[in-house]
Amino acid sequence: MKIAVLQFPGTNCEFETLVAVKAVGMDGELFRWNRPAGELSGFDGFVIPGGFSYQDRIRAGVIASKEPVMSALKEEAGKGKPILGICNGFQILVETGLLPGKSKGYEKESDKVGCIGSSSNKASLHVDMALAQNVMVSHGKIVRRGYYCDWVNLRHEAPSKRCSGSFAIERGALLKIPIAHGEGNLVTTTPGLIKKLNDDGQVVFRYCDKNGRIINEFPFNVNGSTESIAAICNEQGNVLGMMPHPERAFFAWQLPAFDPRKQRTDEPGPGRRVFESMKRYIEVNA
Repeated sequence: MKIAVLQFPGTNCEFETLVAVKAVGMDGELFRWNRPAGELSGFDGFVIPGGFSYQDRIRAGVIASKEPVMSALKEEAGKGKPILGICNGFQILVETGLLPGKSKGYEKESDKVGCIGSSSNKASLHVDMALAQNVMVSHGKIVRRGYYCDWVNLRHEAPSKRCSGSFAIERGALLKIPIAHGEGNLVTTTPGLIKKLNDDGQVVFRYCDKNGRIINEFPFNVNGSTESIAAICNEQGNVLGMMPHPERAFFAWQLPAFDPRKQRTDEPGPGRRVFESMKRYIEVNA
């Protein structure tokens, strides 16, 4: 199976992401943003890695989302092919409208006059959510804003096989994976959208403590994200966006010094499960 790892100007995690793709037995290839977009049709899946595409100018992911290659990626998503967006990749997927994806059953705030991010131009893209600047809140007070890098605990919220990037992960599983971002605070002005994501199993990972408890304040909720959401998928389940970096916890030796698994260099790290899930998803749905 062929996987395209997309590279935009400013992407900085493409090589370790490519290593992870190949290490689980998939055939990975770097795909630069300025290649003919039609060549994406020759791949079975896609990863948009982390970094700072176009220096995060305007806001993270928005410039990359306008590239022709993303229009082609939308077409491939429509065919059911899996897409994994990590950190900046998640931001790009949100800005492109691939996440949360086409939804029904809630009132679209973008249809209202004066909504943030909306336009009176009917041909323009409506974006239902944003990954805003980190705002860390503890005991009702803002204790920090902006870029933050640390190891976090995640709880898998979606049913097994619900999402391509967590296809082989059981519900309730805990993973320790690092984050490194300044804009991961998932917010929306669309009434009913968060409830819809919860009801449809589109919330894939939440930030939690080491015992799996959801505590909606810093340092457990590391960026102020609504309901501690760390990852979501689209309705079909083939597109996953997540702020934590699974490729940085792919091998046991990448884990922090306090983790006993770090000494077991022949063991996989928790991040490997995300890439294994993608592979399994393709095998089952091919």
